[in-house]
Order: sequence, then structure tokens, then C-alpha cells
Amino acid sequence: MKIHATVLITAVTLMALPAAAAPVSVDFTGDNVTDEVEEDVRGALPDESRAKTVLEARRQGRRAVSAARKMLNSLGHYDPQIDLGIESTEPPAARLRIDPGPRFALGPVTVDFNGTPPTSAVAEEIRDALPVSQGRPAIPSEVLEAERWIVTQLREKGYPFAEVSDKRLLGDRDAETIEVTYLVQAGPRVRFGETHFPEDEIVTKASYLERLVPYEQGGLYDPEKLSAFNRRLAETRLFRVARASLAEEPSGIAEDGTEIRDIVITMNERERNTIAAGASYSTSEGYGLNLEYTRRNLSRRGDTLTSEITVAELEQSLTVVWRRPNELGYGRGLVLNAGATTEQTDAYDRQALEVGAAFEVVKSPEFTYSYGVTGEIVREEDDLGERDLQILSVFADARLDKTDSVLDPRKGWRANGRVSPAYSFGDESNPYVRSVGQVSGYIPFDEDRRFVLAGRLKAGAALGANAADLPVDDRFYSGGGGSVRGYAYQAIGPRADDGTPLGGKSVVEASLEARYQIRPKIGVVAFIDAGSVSIDEFSNFNDARYGAGIGVRYSTPVGPIRLDVAAPLNPTDFDDPVQIYISIGQAF
Repeated sequence: MKIHATVLITAVTLMALPAAAAPVSVDFTGDNVTDEVEEDVRGALPDESRAKTVLEARRQGRRAVSAARKMLNSLGHYDPQIDLGIESTEPPAARLRIDPGPRFALGPVTVDFNGTPPTSAVAEEIRDALPVSQGRPAIPSEVLEAERWIVTQLREKGYPFAEVSDKRLLGDRDAETIEVTYLVQAGPRVRFGETHFPEDEIVTKASYLERLVPYEQGGLYDPEKLSAFNRRLAETRLFRVARASLAEEPSGIAEDGTEIRDIVITMNERERNTIAAGASYSTSEGYGLNLEYTRRNLSRRGDTLTSEITVAELEQSLTVVWRRPNELGYGRGLVLNAGATTEQTDAYDRQALEVGAAFEVVKSPEFTYSYGVTGEIVREEDDLGERDLQILSVFADARLDKTDSVLDPRKGWRANGRVSPAYSFGDESNPYVRSVGQVSGYIPFDEDRRFVLAGRLKAGAALGANAADLPVDDRFYSGGGGSVRGYAYQAIGPRADDGTPLGGKSVVEASLEARYQIRPKIGVVAFIDAGSVSIDEFSNFNDARYGAGIGVRYSTPVGPIRLDVAAPLNPTDFDDPVQIYISIGQAF
């Protein structure tokens, strides 16, 4: 309602302003006037207020003449007739009379190679595929773009020092044409030589960095491959500065006469140790503290060893993850993990030891997938009793991220999914398959992306075993700060007679959040969440619980700090009237 009121007030204010006529009037004459010409010329005139004197009107007219001439030239009209007059009105005003004149065409277009020319095949290919040719309109932007195209083509064909040294234009007013000659210096053709890493100055082993090289020694120079190498060096996050470039001097000459130039690497490594901390609070889950220590380059092969300790009212855990990226070639790495966890929630008590290994593939910064195996030794107790279990599972998961930010997305979408066949044995034996997927989207409503509508949909199911036979941690629950706000942690879904949450075989959740950045670092949100947990294999919204609320976001370099206050819209007898959540990062 406030948005509509703001728009109405703005519209009324604008209508109340005095109408201002254009300070410079334009009349078009001649045989070459088109709707495009009229629209573009009028749009190019500078915005100015009404002149108060004849002198001021004349200055406005001169500025308008200059702008109109530039626009006409950009459209190929190089010989326009523009007359400027000053109307003796009160106040005085400038008036232009414009005859665009003929639209010039390109005459002969020539590419001349100075110095050492490229091979005859390359030269012929460039001349044949040149994007400008005789007879086409002589548009300046297209002539300039062709110049860039020539340089790009030569560099992609192995000439890294190619440049257009000069461009000659010769106009013929009678013929209404413009001849263009590009004077091109191709420079030497180059092949990749050896890649030299500053081994004495860095900890990282050259044998690891060599896995990132996308080109072959002896191959023709390719600017995209050199750029890809620089991107890969940056992706390791091991260096403050990492730059690969051609050596200034050739190291030799190949049999075909091409130069051989080595690749020189400049590097400055980052600190190898990082400590990070985080905290959270909610009225249902209490306080939580998270401490993380990361050791980079533990084995000097780009790996990271991360230890994370969580101390919260509902959970205490220690996890260690050893990530070895590019272990099996660029973009293909190994992830090894181990951990110990103790949980005491309203639904269950659980102690677990876990080890796992995964093969991770990074296809691009946007798309990754992995698959692996996990083993757990678990002791758990819930409303159905106490059990000792051993769980062996394999998994496959994938993530696609098309958003503009990992920490605070304001445009785009992302999706992730995981499928995990498992077998639990010990006090009970059960095979089952657990799968879960989530998609979220972010739609900005203004260019600055201050107002964003965000949405989330999550669905999961476990097949092959009854809910009561599933390990407690593999059942589905809903409710809490990262789920359905307004409800306590794990509060949504089946319950025992005394109100203890039991969990289910399936879950469906949805969220809608309106985010508005009122200041550079401060934002506000309004949201509504919904969730349903069922003992059936496929959940629906027949018994869904809804929550709504408002929140505040404070932006930091590590993501926004969020405070949410939410209430259940259709509570049960077990639900409190209000829940408060404080944590780091957007809800989704």
C-alpha cells in the first residue's frame, strides 16, 4: 500500500509542475528524412531549461547543432545541412532546420599488412570475412568494430602482438562514399614455450600448478587459453596476485619460423591460516557458536584442511574436511571428511561418528557435482526407544548457481539436489533412498537491485522404509530459522501424544520474501513461509503450517547479519506465539 501511495504522490507532484516546452525546436527537410533519423536526432539534443535571453538561446542552439551533427554522422550522414535561427518569442528560443543529406556508403575496404605479414592463408581469411564491405552504409561504429575484429582474429590465430597501426578514410562527396584502409601490423606468430613458476618464492609445488595449464607446450598462442590459465590460478584462492604472461623476448624459433615464447608467472601467496567465527540465536534453538580454522596448502598442492567446532544448546560437533582440488586433473578433486556429533533436540538424542570420501567435479564456477560414500556409527534415542546403528550410504549431488552473489543474491536463481541410497544395520536393518532438492530465485524490481523478491521451494522424500524405521537424522523435519519461521526447530510434522516431534518420510517447504535495501548497509524484509511433513512418501500442503514476519539485515563483508521476528499463522497447541532468529546470511 505504501508503494502505491508513493507512486501516486510522485505523479501528482509531477503534474503540478509547470509544463516546459522544448528549448530548441527542430524541423526536418529533404529527401533523406526517416523516422529513425528524426527520433535519434531529437533524442541526442541536450536537456536544457528555457533560455532567458537571446544570447543564451543562441548558445543552446549551437550546442544542439553540435549534438545533431554528431548523431547524423554516427548514422552515416556526413554532409548534413543544419541552419540555426533564433525565434523572437518571449522567452526567445532556438530553432534548427536540418537536412540530413545523403547517407554515405562504404567504398573499397582494404586491409594492408605492414612489416612481416601473416601467412597468406590467414591474410586471405581475414580479408574474406571482414565484417564491413563495399556498398554497406558507412556507419562509424561498424568501421571501428571491424578494426577490433581484425586484431582479435589475428591474436586468435597466434599473433599476440597484432595491432591496427592506422586507419585511413577517404570521402567522396560526389559519389557519396567513404573508402577505408586498415594498416595492420601482425607481428610475429608465436608458440607457447615452457611455463616458469617462481618455485623459490612460493610454497605451492610447481607440479600441482602444472595441472592448471590449459595449453600444450609448442602449441600456437591462444589468448583464451592464457586467460583461462589466469582464471584457474585465481580460482585456487592461494594467491593475492597470480598473473601469467608471455615473456618479453623469444626463447627460440620453431622449424616453421614461428617464435617460441615462454610463459612467465608472477605470484604473491596469501596467508596460509584463517580463523573464522560465527554465532546464532533463536528462541527455540537457543544460542550457537561456530569456530572454523582453515589451513591452506597443507601438502603444498593447493589443498585445504578445515576444522570446524560447533557449540550450541542443541548440538555440539567437530568436523574435519580435507579438500584436495584438481587432484585428478583440473576441476576434478577429492574431498575427505570425518566428524563427531552430539545432538539433543525435542525430537531425539543422537551421538554419531562419521567418515566419508567424495569425488568432486567443478565444471564451471556455476555448476558443480560430486558423488561419494559415507559411513556412520550412531547411537540414537527417540520416542520409539534407543538404537545402535551402523549406516553405509552412497550419494550423488549437484548444484547450479546462476545468481549474482553467493552471500547476498539479488538476481538470478540456484538449484541443488542430492540422492543418497543407504543401508542401516545393527539393532535394525533397513535399506532406503533419501532424496532432497531445492530451488530458489531472486527478481530485482529496480536497476540498483534495492528491492528484490526472493522465493524458495524445497521437496524431499525417503523411499523404501517406514518413517519409524529410518535413522532419526534421515527423517524429515520442518520449522526453524532456515525453514519455516514462526515455528520452533523441528516443530512441524507428526508428533507423539506428549508433543514430541517424530519426523516424517517427506517434506515440502516454500518461502516468499520481499527485501528492500533502505540504506547501503541496512535492509528490511517481509516474508511468509510454509511447510508440511508427512509419514507418507509424498507430502502435500493439506496439513501445511504457515508463518510470517518481518526482519532486518545489516550487510557485512561476510554476508548480511539477519534478525527475523515471526509468528505462526495456524499454530497448534504446542507452538509459541512468536519466534526470534539471529544469524549470519540470508534465510536462503
